[in-house]
Amino acid sequence: MMTRNGILAIFGAWFVVSAWVLNPMQSQAYLWTAVILGGLTLIGAVWAMIERKHRAWRAYLMALFGLYLGLTPFFYNFAVFAGALWVTMLVGAATVASGLWDALAHDTGASPDHPAHHVA
Repeated sequence: MMTRNGILAIFGAWFVVSAWVLNPMQSQAYLWTAVILGGLTLIGAVWAMIERKHRAWRAYLMALFGLYLGLTPFFYNFAVFAGALWVTMLVGAATVASGLWDALAHDTGASPDHPAHHVA
């Protein structure tokens, strides 16, 4: 779980930075979306690493943030900028995958970081 949350923290930090790096149209809407949702993803991931108690709702929420952030090139009309489009979509998709992995790994009762206990 620590590894997945570490990855989510990196992705959240990247979206905060991307507000300035990948904002080819200088859109204020994209800037604030990336800063707020990227910051929330970063805070949620760090919170999960500190608290160490699994909360599926937090992981699902991060996956939702990743989905929205991955689709932002289409929402803010900068899909014509290939570099920004692919980086944003790939990191958004990876955030979705990591968030869902974190949420679903605990639901099955086992994860690489927290093995299931079997009672005989």
